[in-house]
Amino acid sequence: VFMNRRKMVPFLLCLAFCFNFCMAPANGAAQEQNQITLEQSFNQALTLSGPVSGIAPSLVSILRSPLDGGLAEYTFILKVGKGRYDRIGLHRVVKEKYPFIPVKTDRVVMMVHGDTSDFHSTFLMTTDQDRSSAVYLAQKDIDVWGIDLRWALVPAATTDFSFMQGWNSDTHLQDIDLGMKLARLVRMLTGSGHDKIFLLGHSRGAQLVYAYANQETQLSEKQRNLRGIIPIDMIYKLPVGEQALKDAAYGRYLAYKSLYDSGQYHSDEGAQLKALAALAAAAPHDPSPAVPGMTNMQAALLALTSTYATIPAPLQPITPFYHYLAGAFDDNGLPAGLRYADYEYVSRIALSSPDYQSLGEQIDGEALISDAVDVPYDDHLGDVEVPVLYVGAAGGMGSYGEYTQTLLGSSDQTSLIIQKESPDLAVLDFGHADLIWADSALSEVWQTIGQWIRTH
Repeated sequence: VFMNRRKMVPFLLCLAFCFNFCMAPANGAAQEQNQITLEQSFNQALTLSGPVSGIAPSLVSILRSPLDGGLAEYTFILKVGKGRYDRIGLHRVVKEKYPFIPVKTDRVVMMVHGDTSDFHSTFLMTTDQDRSSAVYLAQKDIDVWGIDLRWALVPAATTDFSFMQGWNSDTHLQDIDLGMKLARLVRMLTGSGHDKIFLLGHSRGAQLVYAYANQETQLSEKQRNLRGIIPIDMIYKLPVGEQALKDAAYGRYLAYKSLYDSGQYHSDEGAQLKALAALAAAAPHDPSPAVPGMTNMQAALLALTSTYATIPAPLQPITPFYHYLAGAFDDNGLPAGLRYADYEYVSRIALSSPDYQSLGEQIDGEALISDAVDVPYDDHLGDVEVPVLYVGAAGGMGSYGEYTQTLLGSSDQTSLIIQKESPDLAVLDFGHADLIWADSALSEVWQTIGQWIRTH
C-alpha cells in the first residue's frame, strides 16, 4: 500500500497513539503521556488544517475537566490571528476510556452559540450538568464539539474595541471552518475516523450555520465538512408576505450600521443583562435604577420574559412577541417569574456570559433578513443539499424560521416547533432560550435532536 506524505503522517500518528496508549492504565505517568500525545495530535491537526487568512493558527492551551458519568470536557484555546484578541475556544465533550483518551464514536456535532453567550452558557453549565445539552448528547455516544467565537473571550475590563472593526460573519465563518477541520482531524488522529460533522447553532449561531452551509456549496465534495445542519430558532430569510418584519430588520440594520460608521464596533448588551442579573441577585426587592416603577427582580424578569418590550424605539423586535423565556405575570401585568425555566439557573448563566460582542455579524444578520442589502451569505442556499433539522420556539422565532427551509435544495428536511399556547397567546409561549434552558428542554427538544443525529 502506497501513501503520499500528507496521508502517511496522520496514519503513523494514529498508529502510535493506539499502540502506546489505548490500553494504558490511568496512572499518573500514563495520564501525563496521554496528554502529551493529545497535544501532539492537536498540533499535527493544526498543521494539516492550514492557515486562516494567511495566518497559521497555534495552540495556546489544553484543559481537561472531568464531568459526571465518565465524560470529560477538553478546552482548547487557539491563537487565530496577529491581534491580542484573535483567539477562539474549542470544546470537546465526550466519553473517555482513560484520561485524555476519548472513546470512539461515529456521530459528531459542532455547536455554535448565539449573541451574549458562549459555549458554556449555552450548552454546558458545568455546575448544572444534568441540565446541559452537551452532556446529554455526549451521554448518547455523540462526540460533542463547540466553539467560543472570538468576542466570547474578550475580557470584561476591555475599554478599547477598535480590534473588533474587522470582525464580522466572514471572521466567524473562518473560525468555525477551522474548528470543523480540527474536530475531524483530531478524531482521525486519535482513532475515531474522519466522519463529516453535523453543525448546530442557536440564535445567531443558527445564522452562521446557514451561512456556512451556503458557503460550503462552492467547495468540492472532498473539501466539505458538513453531514447535516441543525439551526435552532432563528430567522434567516422571510417570504414576500412578511414585509413588515423585513422593514423592521432594515431599521435595525441602519441603526447598527450607523453605530459602526461612528466608530462603535461592539455591543455591550451582555454587560447590561449581567448588570440586571447582579442587581436582582444582590437586592431583588430594591427599586430598579434601570426600569422606574419596578424592583430589580422585576426588571430582570422583564428583560427575559418581555424582551420585545425592551427594544429601544424606534427599533422593533425580530418577531412581534419575541422573548427569551416564557414568563408568569401578576394581576397588574408585571413579571412575577418564569413558566418553564428555573430562575436561579438562568441567573447563573447570565452572570457567567460574555460582556461584549462585535457588531459586524449583527449588521450582516439584519441585512440578510431585510433583503434590502446585498450580502453573499444567501447566494447559494438552493445548492444546500445536506439534511436539515430546524427547531423553533413559538415565543421566539418559531415558524417564522421555517421559510428558509423552502429555499434549500435538501430533500431531507425536518421541523420541530415547541408550541404550548394558541397563536394569539404567543406572548406567553415557550421562549427563544427555553429551548436550551427550560426544565423540560432535554426531553422536549434535545431528545429529538439526539435521535435525529443518530439516524442521519
